[in-house]
Amino acid sequence: MIQEPILIVDDEVEVRSALLEALTSHGYSAEAVASGEAALVRMAERRFPVVLTDFHMPGGQSGLDLINEVRLRFPDTLCILITAYATLDTSIEALKRGAYDLVQKPFRLAEVEVVLDRALDHAALLQKVHLYQAELEDRILSRTRALQEAHQEALALCDLSLQSLEAPGLLEALDPLLAWLAARWRPAGIGCYRRGGNGDLMRLAARGPLPLPATLDRPLPGPLKAPDLGYAENHFLPLGNAGWLYLGFAERSAFSEIDPAFLLLARHLELLLRVR
Repeated sequence: MIQEPILIVDDEVEVRSALLEALTSHGYSAEAVASGEAALVRMAERRFPVVLTDFHMPGGQSGLDLINEVRLRFPDTLCILITAYATLDTSIEALKRGAYDLVQKPFRLAEVEVVLDRALDHAALLQKVHLYQAELEDRILSRTRALQEAHQEALALCDLSLQSLEAPGLLEALDPLLAWLAARWRPAGIGCYRRGGNGDLMRLAARGPLPLPATLDRPLPGPLKAPDLGYAENHFLPLGNAGWLYLGFAERSAFSEIDPAFLLLARHLELLLRVR
């Protein structure tokens, strides 16, 4: 059953009522109004993909005038003109005004249904295209915002790195970078470690309510696993060959070690540990 709404516009009550009854009895969803002016008011209230309008409506807008208004105000709506004066000039003028198709009086209902079905299919396709375009625009805007945010984060990290290089000591140099990390991902615990002379990892800096060990044994050979230091989620991440960074979260987080912002931060921390 076809559910797309159709708006019938005809000043003759008998024709309007007969067409409305015939179409609804054949499964179409339809409404009817008596003038072009009334049609525009109704169209401002709800969407009609297709308008079926009479050509000659004395005392108000003609069908051509209505089609012109619909094209300007509701460009996604398709208009079908019903006329008893289907001359070549009328047809050309209707198409110029934006008519999708014409139906000549007298007509059989089957003829109208063929034109309506084609128009409804076309309108549905247009709607899908517009929805796709809107979705694509949203994706582009979202991606653009993400790139802008990443650019701002990169600039902020570069400024912090310059500040760190000017700090008098290593702890003072680490502090602004770890503070930025804490504000960005809000881990409950942070620890920065450097390898000691015997292969153990020595804690350089720490943040959080739970104590982090001053040293961590690093089994050789083999990978270093994230220690369970009392937090619900634990990450122990290498800073190149210069050290390790521990992040502990009180609950499941959105943190990702492949986040571009984190990779940039980790690179800055690695360079800092190398030069200090």
